[in-house]
Amino acid sequence: MTGADKVAAIRAKAEALAGRSLGDHGAALTEMAAQRACAWCCREDIPEEMEQAVAALVLAMEGGESGGTVKSVTRGDTSITYAVGENGSPALAGLAPWRRLGRLGRDDA
Repeated sequence: MTGADKVAAIRAKAEALAGRSLGDHGAALTEMAAQRACAWCCREDIPEEMEQAVAALVLAMEGGESGGTVKSVTRGDTSITYAVGENGSPALAGLAPWRRLGRLGRDDA
């Protein structure tokens, strides 16, 4: 999905946006944000133009943004429902230009 160079580039942009270092957990947080962005956008890659939006997602995740407050919790077989606004997370909304509808016509489907 994303290589070490891509994660380093996104982390550098996130640190520039924040005006500080992300510290020891920065690499792991950046990798998680990159995976979340790829999953939400139905992509396997992050183009250079998308890196800044992923960097904003890194900072949102660091600040505890989960996409909304918890609406309900079911403990049997574990289910958590978030109260997400009409547009969802503002950080995820920044990724909208790169979102795809999935991989229609896949050969392996």
